[in-house]
Amino acid sequence: MNRKIVSPKQHALIDYALTAAMLVLPSFLKMNKIVRKIYAAEAAVLLPYVALTSQPAAVKSIIPFRVHGRVDRFNLAHFAIQNLFPPFRRHRKELLFNTAVTLAAGLTILLTDWNGRTTK
Repeated sequence: MNRKIVSPKQHALIDYALTAAMLVLPSFLKMNKIVRKIYAAEAAVLLPYVALTSQPAAVKSIIPFRVHGRVDRFNLAHFAIQNLFPPFRRHRKELLFNTAVTLAAGLTILLTDWNGRTTK
């Protein structure tokens, strides 16, 4: 039984939503300025990486989907480690939001069918 229930297209849509949340929610939730800048920079890196990954919601298919998966694991570790940094650790709202981002990214990675069909 295949427990990988997230298709490449669904993975991309989740990534786009997560990127948008990282851009919009920190300001909307009035998080501290350093955290807002960190999330804006992370979203600026994530958006082209998602848009250029070979998957059905891609703007242009350049990055192989399996390579995207390997990079996702690095990003997940990065999000998790962020909780140790003072701008996150010292502020409950920022810590909870970053924990939610980490969990959402982790579940998406865990449940993605990395062998799924990735053409448009």
